[in-house]
Amino acid sequence: MLRVAGGIAAPHGFRAAGVASGVKRSGRSDLSIIASLTECDGAGVFTTNRVRAAPVTLGAERLARSPSQLRGILTVSGVANALTGPEGIDDNRRLLDAAETELGFPAGSLLPACTGVIGPRLPVDRIIAALPQLRAALDASGDGAERAAHAILTTDTKAKVASVRARLADGTVVRVGGMAKGSGMIAPRLAPLHATTLAFLTTDARVRAPALARALAHGAESTFNMLSVDGDTSTNDTAYVLANGAAGGKYADEDRAFAAAIHAVLESLARQVARDGEGATKLLTVHVTGARTLDDARAAARAVVGSTLVKAALFGADPNVGRIACALGYSGAKLDPDRLDVSITRPRQSVPLIVRGRPAPSLENGGGARVRDLLRQLDEVPLEVRLHEGRASATAWGCDLSYAYVQINAAYRS
Repeated sequence: MLRVAGGIAAPHGFRAAGVASGVKRSGRSDLSIIASLTECDGAGVFTTNRVRAAPVTLGAERLARSPSQLRGILTVSGVANALTGPEGIDDNRRLLDAAETELGFPAGSLLPACTGVIGPRLPVDRIIAALPQLRAALDASGDGAERAAHAILTTDTKAKVASVRARLADGTVVRVGGMAKGSGMIAPRLAPLHATTLAFLTTDARVRAPALARALAHGAESTFNMLSVDGDTSTNDTAYVLANGAAGGKYADEDRAFAAAIHAVLESLARQVARDGEGATKLLTVHVTGARTLDDARAAARAVVGSTLVKAALFGADPNVGRIACALGYSGAKLDPDRLDVSITRPRQSVPLIVRGRPAPSLENGGGARVRDLLRQLDEVPLEVRLHEGRASATAWGCDLSYAYVQINAAYRS
C-alpha cells in the first residue's frame, strides 16, 4: 500500500467541487459534490442517535433502494437539517432532485449529507441557485478534491483528506480516496442503516454493494467508533463509500488488500478529526494491549480518550495518573488493578506512569515535574495501557479539553 495525492478524487473516474451558496453568513464555501463518471455501488453507516437528521433518514432509504445505481454525494454545511420533521426530508429531496437534473444524473442517484446548526431548515432555493456554479467547478484534480473537502467544514480549522494506492490479489492496482469533517460533537456511534462527523470514501475497485457495506462497517468500528472529542454523538454522523470499478480487474469483494486500504484511509481521517478537535492542543492516542476480549480492549481505550478529567489533565500537562486508572476502572473491561501498567510510549522512549497498579517510582522525587515538562512538549501523547488479562488490543483517539472548547460552543449559534 502506498499513500498518494488526490484525496477524494484520487480514484479514477471521480470528480469533486466545493462552492459558496450563501448558507454560511461568513461567506465560506458550504456546498460540496463528489461525482462519478459512471454508476457506483455504494454503502453507508449512520449515527445511532435516535434523533436523526433528515439526510441520514433519506440517505439510508436511498442506499436500501438502489445501492448499485449511485453517482455521487451532495453535502451542505452550515445547516444540519435536523429537528426539521417531514419538511426537512422534503427539503433535502427537492435539493437532490434539482442537483440530479443539473448534473444529468438519474433520479435517486445522489446521496445527501448535512452538518451545522440543528433546528433551521435548509435554504433550498438559495442552494439550488448555486448548482450551476457547482457543476462548472467539478474537477478531477487534487484542487477539486481540496475545495470539496473545505466546503464540508464547520468549526474545523483544516480539511481532512487521505488517499492510498493498493495492489489487489489479481494484480489490479486500485485507489481509495477519502475526506472527512469533524471538530466538535464527536463521539461517533456508527452502525449499518442506523457539529458532526462526516466521512466519505471513493474507490475505483470493482466491489459489490454488500461487500462495500461489510468493509465500511468493519473499518468504521475500529476507527471512527474509537474516536472521541467531547462524548456527544451527533444527529448527523454519516460515512459513505462509493465504488465505480474504473480500475477493472476481478471483483475485490473478499480482497484483503482492498479491506486494508479502506481501513487505512478511515484511520487516517479519524486521527485527523481527533487532532483538529475544537480548541484542542494535543492529540491523545490510547493503545490498550493484554485485554481479555476485543470488546474489553475497545471499552478501555474509549473510556480513557472520552474522560473529561483525563482530557483536562492533558491540557494542563498534569501527570494525574489516578484519572487514567479511574477511567479504566469504570470502562467495564475486566482488569485487576494490581496488574495495571500505563506508560507514555514513543519510538525509543517509554515513560512509566503506572506500574503494577501503583504510580510509577519515576513520578516521585521530582520525577513528576519531568513528566509534566514532557507533556508540555508533546503535541501527540501516546498512552500504552497493558491489562495483562489476555491477548486482545485496540486503539482509540481523542484530544485534550481546553478553554477554547467552551468558548467555541458557548457561542456556536451566534
